[in-house]
Amino acid sequence: MPTTDDGLTGTILVCDGCGRSRRTSATGRIAWDLLWLQADQAGWAGSDRPLGPHYCIVCVGNG
Repeated sequence: MPTTDDGLTGTILVCDGCGRSRRTSATGRIAWDLLWLQADQAGWAGSDRPLGPHYCIVCVGNG
């Protein structure tokens, strides 16, 4: 299970444009699907695959 610098675990999505991130405490096989669904509903854009690219709502609005 990945651990971030602040000691939290879970799944993290990072914007390839500005570095903004979203996190879910979910882990395991469905964690990415859950996180991407939440990000997509929040206005993020990009690939639905973990490798990306991914762009937050701020970068989507500036593009």
